[in-house]
Amino acid sequence: MADRYYNPFQGIDVNVPVEFHEHLTRYSQREGRAVIDNSPFPRMVDMWLLAVCIAARLGLEPADATKYKTVKVIEGSIFSSDPWRVEILMLLGLSYADTVDIVSEPRKIMALANGLAIAGLPKVIEMLTDSAGEPIWNLSDSIEKVLRRKAA
Repeated sequence: MADRYYNPFQGIDVNVPVEFHEHLTRYSQREGRAVIDNSPFPRMVDMWLLAVCIAARLGLEPADATKYKTVKVIEGSIFSSDPWRVEILMLLGLSYADTVDIVSEPRKIMALANGLAIAGLPKVIEMLTDSAGEPIWNLSDSIEKVLRRKAA
């Protein structure tokens, strides 16, 4: 298990293409009056990480973030509060890399994660809006379908 205070992503920002920023804001509970049925993610990092995981689960290729105009949505310091996120990112790095040396290169891991998020965000947005129901129920149904599929 990762050390509670170990955060190799401390000084690395999480960036997404500008076109996804509005969706991250809309579906995150950024304001005290947010309704969970319509904004199912407590924080932007939660939606971002789901996009990373969905892309990995579906076997999507990481997008090249340099081809997009991006905006910083999260500071890497956020991973200090949830060390399991660090573990997920490290494991993803290991699963995509040819060598275990990737764990000593957090910038490469974050570039991979940002690329996966870019690939996965359209899927997550589609999941949130794919039927007439409220976003949280659409998302729940869609995630269940993804998990029932065989992994890519």
